[in-house]
Amino acid sequence: MEVKKVAVLTSGGDCQAMNVTINILVRVAQRKDIKILGVLKGFKGLFDNNFVELGLEEVENISSLGGSILKTSRFPEFKDEKVLDKCVSNIKSKHIDALIIIGGDGSYKGAKLLMSKGVNVICLPGTIDNDLRYTNKCLGFDTAVNNACKFIENVKQTMDAMDRGVVFEVMGRYCGDIALYTASATACDIVAVPEKPVSEKEIIDKTLWCLKNLHRPPTIVIAEKMFDVKELAEKLSKVAKMEIKYSIVGYIQRGGEPSVEDKTLAMQFGVRAIDLLENGVKNRAIGIKDNNVFDVELDKALSAEYNFNYELLNLFYRLNSRV
Repeated sequence: MEVKKVAVLTSGGDCQAMNVTINILVRVAQRKDIKILGVLKGFKGLFDNNFVELGLEEVENISSLGGSILKTSRFPEFKDEKVLDKCVSNIKSKHIDALIIIGGDGSYKGAKLLMSKGVNVICLPGTIDNDLRYTNKCLGFDTAVNNACKFIENVKQTMDAMDRGVVFEVMGRYCGDIALYTASATACDIVAVPEKPVSEKEIIDKTLWCLKNLHRPPTIVIAEKMFDVKELAEKLSKVAKMEIKYSIVGYIQRGGEPSVEDKTLAMQFGVRAIDLLENGVKNRAIGIKDNNVFDVELDKALSAEYNFNYELLNLFYRLNSRV
């Protein structure tokens, strides 16, 4: 498969390393005389036939920016057969040899639909949730954790000054990675993740234990969708007979300059993507394990076994046990 023209799109929730990856793809492709097109607003851009040519000038100085210069969106209509067919027709009309997709689980499923219509794809894991289980790290995850840690450390300082506890909610959708790594890095007392749920009673008991034995209220990190953190904080305040606040960390986790780790990951993934296409390899998902970049069939990426870091979770429990 000779590759002369490649398109790239960013889809679903944005993450900080998307722009770095776009920069890398353009720089590598230019050296190999491959033309790069950008698809604006994700899969919707395929439907709207919204393509722009990307050269070095377009991607200069974007590596320090969060978000995506190509924009991103959610486009559930993509599953409709007629919509999909129009997207494929638009791709073919531009004589695009392959499509590089940066996104999460939903984006990978969209890529699979395109594959079924004969479109060549390469998928790169870009989601702060880190919930693509075939790879140890997804683009944006490290930066999101660092952003959450800075936020939590700042709030912890004022809570400590006021002798108040606090319940934080972090992002992650149905994955507890951000919660676990953030709680571990900021020395919090309690963490709640979907991979090993805790009950409201367990959180209450642990809160009372902290007050009795540590002589201070706890700092708690909750993965989103597990509890209503406002209601939880109110219940804890009544039981503890003191003020316990709540704080939703929110979209600050997605913004800002990518970390060094995310920039390095973007470089590794971007170079690998162009190398694969140049060598005639298509319909693969790129990931990293034990610092080694690899690629697998898209179906295997979507059906990979769970790889949650239970070892780190157990270490967190040991550090915060009642012994």
